[in-house]
Amino acid sequence: MNLARLQFGAGCLFAACIAFSTIHPWGNPRSKTHPDSTLLEGSSVPESIRTLLGAKCGDCHSQSTHYPLYAHLAPVSWMMEHDIHEARSHLDMSRWQSMNNESRISVLTRMASVAHAGQMPPRAYVMLHPGARLSPQEQQQIYEWARSERKRLREERTRFAGQPERSGTEKP
Repeated sequence: MNLARLQFGAGCLFAACIAFSTIHPWGNPRSKTHPDSTLLEGSSVPESIRTLLGAKCGDCHSQSTHYPLYAHLAPVSWMMEHDIHEARSHLDMSRWQSMNNESRISVLTRMASVAHAGQMPPRAYVMLHPGARLSPQEQQQIYEWARSERKRLREERTRFAGQPERSGTEKP
């Protein structure tokens, strides 16, 4: 009799997980997934850094998130959706081209800071995804690239700031 109750309870719990999986409290980030999107499109990023960022940061900070099987069942799906929503609100590398230079410089400053301090990826994420852990060398690579790209953007901004604006009728 106890086994039958246990099986019934487990079946009800599983059915509830499936039913609740259709609810997306933070919006459904899967609807905004574009697996073929290019990370940091329009930036001056070496392919090795682009690959590194895609492999270690892209699941949360881009539109090319890969969802494991367990990510489709509530309440785990809710936690993941919240984390992805939060991560993309800070940095979505798939939207790089639509950002202005001031936003890019700000993002690169934060990126360099968290990479240098070893704050990303979060420990809880690394516990479930050990392959996402950044080695000290990878942290240094991201840090150095972010600093050099930020410097390039600042120089570009000052170079263009000194030029007079052209009217639509002038020829270059």
